[in-house]
Amino acid sequence: MSSSDQCTVALVDPIWVGHHATYFRAFIESFLEVGARVVALCPKPEDLDDMVKAHPDRLSVSKLEEPGDSKLFRGRAHDPFTTRQRWRIAGEAIDAQEDMCGWKVDFVFFALLDSYLRFMPSSATADRLLGRPWTGLYFRAQHLTEPASGILAKVKQRLKGDFVMRSEDCRLISGVDERTLPYVESYSKKPVLLMPDITNEANGDPEVPLAAAIREKAAGRKIIGIVGLEKRKGFLTLLRVAKEAADQGNPWFFVFTGVLWWETLSDEEAAWVKDYLADPPDNIYLDPEAGMVPDGEVYNGVASLFDIFFAAYLNSLYNGSSNVLTKGALLEKPCIVTEGACLEDRVKAYRIGLAVPEDDDRRCFEAIKRLLVGEHWDGKPLNPRYGDYFALHSHEKLVEHVREMISTVMAG
Repeated sequence: MSSSDQCTVALVDPIWVGHHATYFRAFIESFLEVGARVVALCPKPEDLDDMVKAHPDRLSVSKLEEPGDSKLFRGRAHDPFTTRQRWRIAGEAIDAQEDMCGWKVDFVFFALLDSYLRFMPSSATADRLLGRPWTGLYFRAQHLTEPASGILAKVKQRLKGDFVMRSEDCRLISGVDERTLPYVESYSKKPVLLMPDITNEANGDPEVPLAAAIREKAAGRKIIGIVGLEKRKGFLTLLRVAKEAADQGNPWFFVFTGVLWWETLSDEEAAWVKDYLADPPDNIYLDPEAGMVPDGEVYNGVASLFDIFFAAYLNSLYNGSSNVLTKGALLEKPCIVTEGACLEDRVKAYRIGLAVPEDDDRRCFEAIKRLLVGEHWDGKPLNPRYGDYFALHSHEKLVEHVREMISTVMAG
């Protein structure tokens, strides 16, 4: 009998926006596939009813409450009070599930470890509140690659809560950015594993209403698309490029789908966007009141219309991994990414897109021209290796990762 056949994993995520639900479901599927039992704690357990019905003997799901507002730190995304309370709430929720199911949880996997590190007062507090072995996916660890000399660097690491990874109960750390793993390993003194940056692999339905509306308005023009409209994703850059393309009469169409996160924009930027949308050119699709694009057949149906994916993030706000590359590889469509981040290394290695300087309209414009004719910066054919890249970030690869994770944790 393998170690996975004997273990019960508590899967925990306090956030349920963006790709969180997609990752969470994929983690559940992978743990179940290798024979483990799963106690899943998340903000919207009703979204997992179909999975519980399919696996009633090996999957238990419960709502994970969020801490109440702290009067002292109100309005902050992370604070010591919230982080400490998240550890307490997770520990108590797992206790309750153990009592209800009669299963003893062998270890906890935090689907976004970042939310359990920021400003955490001590690793001993985390161990006491959770009381079990744990591991997790550390998504934004890029700061550990910076020189760690000096007081400011040490203070920054303290505020990030990185020292919690040195906890006796921490068994290993997973990450999706290959550049950060050696630094995480050196700092935490724990084993590290590179996790695939997965995507929902469902067949897309190009006839869903959103896709049909986009296709009708595009009217045969080549489509450059972005999903999720916030500053860090280069949303403003692509809007400016779309305006320039309209002014020059280029036969391109720009799709901006998903939620427009106004709060990520300055007052001046928000005013510019509102003016832009008051009289938009006919080469864009953007509904400022739209909600999230449902993952799966709807999202993939829309994405299948794209000729180019836009993922030129602002490095100053985010420079880590993105599963946009995985989605592009799945659908065999190239991506535009930003220089100086792991995405640049990947598109260069697999020739699945082009990298441009951050927030550079002119180079984005040129990249679109080249990708639409299948040309690399070097003037040679792109010759993308979509299949090779996707194989490293597929569901099958995630199952391998989960199996190795369980083996490492259960070995002590």
